[in-house]
Amino acid sequence: MAYKISDSEWKIMEVLWEKGEATQHDIQAALDGKWNKNTVYTFLSRLENKGLVLAKGSPKQYRVAVSREECVFHEEESFLNKVYHGSAGKMVAAFVEEGRLTPKEVKELKRLLEGMEV
Repeated sequence: MAYKISDSEWKIMEVLWEKGEATQHDIQAALDGKWNKNTVYTFLSRLENKGLVLAKGSPKQYRVAVSREECVFHEEESFLNKVYHGSAGKMVAAFVEEGRLTPKEVKELKRLLEGMEV
């Protein structure tokens, strides 16, 4: 199942992954009150319609229906397919060539590559 999660929806998911379960008010408070209740409700409804969030009770208690790891995997796959035509090698090469990796990250990448069996 591919997930399309907007940046705003992702912020709400982050709150729920951290808290485990929360009301709309709890989520709004966790977002530093920067979002009004209607905005939070709209995004929760969208996430619920996508099957990513479950709600029960009154007031509704929201919780995630999928793990953070599963959503990260789908986001990575989507990015890799959209930008690098599914090639992880092209993506890594681009990051290396553009100097986006720190020396520590380069060292870790080398360690990982040396440990791979091909």
